[in-house]
Amino acid sequence: MDDDKTIIRSKIDSALFDDDKTILRQPITLDVQLVHANGEILASYSFSSRFTVGRAADNSVVINSDVVSRYHLEIKPEYGEWWVYNLKSTNGVYLNGQLVQHKEKLNFPAVIGLGLSGFCLNVQDKSYAKPKVEAPSLASSSASMPNESKPSHIKSAPSRSQAEIEDRLLAGEDEEDMSDYTLLVRRVIHQDRIKHVKSYKKVIWILGALFVVAASLGTYQHIALANTRELAIGMFYDIKTLEVSLSQADIRLEENALVLENTIQAISKEHLRIAQDQLILQREKLSQEKQRMRQERERLATMKAKYRQYVEEANALRLRFPTAAEYEEELIAKVARELGESELELPEDFVSEVRKYIQLWQSSSRMPNAIANIEKNNYLPHVISTLKQQGLPLYFVYLPLQESNYDPQAIGPETNYGIAKGAWQLLSTTAQQYGLKTGPLADAREYDEQDQRFDFNQATQAGIKYIKQIYSTEAQASGLLVMASYNYGDNRVKRMISRMPDNPRDKNFWKFLQQYELPKETRDYVFYIFSAAVIGEDPQHFGFKFNPPLLSVPEKGNG
Repeated sequence: MDDDKTIIRSKIDSALFDDDKTILRQPITLDVQLVHANGEILASYSFSSRFTVGRAADNSVVINSDVVSRYHLEIKPEYGEWWVYNLKSTNGVYLNGQLVQHKEKLNFPAVIGLGLSGFCLNVQDKSYAKPKVEAPSLASSSASMPNESKPSHIKSAPSRSQAEIEDRLLAGEDEEDMSDYTLLVRRVIHQDRIKHVKSYKKVIWILGALFVVAASLGTYQHIALANTRELAIGMFYDIKTLEVSLSQADIRLEENALVLENTIQAISKEHLRIAQDQLILQREKLSQEKQRMRQERERLATMKAKYRQYVEEANALRLRFPTAAEYEEELIAKVARELGESELELPEDFVSEVRKYIQLWQSSSRMPNAIANIEKNNYLPHVISTLKQQGLPLYFVYLPLQESNYDPQAIGPETNYGIAKGAWQLLSTTAQQYGLKTGPLADAREYDEQDQRFDFNQATQAGIKYIKQIYSTEAQASGLLVMASYNYGDNRVKRMISRMPDNPRDKNFWKFLQQYELPKETRDYVFYIFSAAVIGEDPQHFGFKFNPPLLSVPEKGNG
């Protein structure tokens, strides 16, 4: 109803016309008045040849209104008559209330409405003697004219309010006392209703079709996302299984090589005689095993590349926005993936927990100070080189940062299991197991130059071998379970892990947290290391001024 009332206000003046249909001679000059819906004459013109009306500046009559087309209509003489042309306007051209499809001949005086713009043209032959026609406003009616000046076809009507006029014009049926003008406006409204209903139906059909297409695309996207996600998750755990197998084979290969080397030394030392072909055979077996390992690692690299492709496809099917939070979540997912946890199964509470520990790092000077110590002493090249040799994730460089701030002379508190010492905070029993000498002060909270735990390079070799052992056995290639074991004591964590299903899909940090309650110290330990690794991917983003540690090591130091 409100739309109809708007139409009434904007189109009343375009509905007036003279009932006199007498065909006149061709006028030499036309008088043209531009009239607003409120009856105000905005401009007057005289034309003796063709002229155009529209919004563009090069029209003869320029109307600055968005509902007027750039070139709305044209009026020109043809074969002794004047014609009005609809120049494919958006809102239409109305001659005496009738829509002009293409062109119509003008009989004067004529009222030409410009669609729903609220503007009309009063056009008449300059020599035509009839009184000038003006478009009345809604607030007035033909009854407001002096009786002696009213055309005979316009009936007097009582003065009505605007609301009454609108109700009368929108009535369901014509009434006997309706004037020609009222009937004309009702016809215009009816035509506009038909036009708008057709337009609305067309829009509804289009929207319906778009909705069906969108729903189909949404369904397809959901199915494609689920399928791609399952493929990626399946491949991720295949990769983990292969990584566990390779890590275990690495350890066996290193042990066999050591045994062979010791055997050769013993034979040489004791001057024992042994068939040289047996030694050659053992060496060939080791060489073949190393070759097989290289091939398996190449296969592993191919699988990881394919997995990343699946993840990218899965992410492309998700509706994502390039926000700071989204970027940080991508960094968290990347670190989780490299540490052997499925990024497509990241629990929401894990992401929020990592963000808390990032804030803890941001509120402390500990990380910048540790990085400065690392850079000053050039510790990273040796750590990264050793991690690569052992086939371990490079993010383990942040483990000694949490343990000791990379202080080679760090001494931990006394515990039931002994005193941890050095940058890697190794207990004496663990250090000895991985080839370090601990010295006479092993059980005292004192520095001992004979204790190899205080030698950074040797302690790094031992610490990373210890990590490799945990990584390849109980932890099932889960870097986060390795961290928990390193801090909490691998034997205690081993017992907890041993009660979990023996496969990488079910033996991961997410399932571990669901099944067990870690001590706060160990929980903090894991999340501090993980969040430090996330920060290290883009320190400037998180407000730190140092460069990404893993990118700052020269290539020659990485091998």
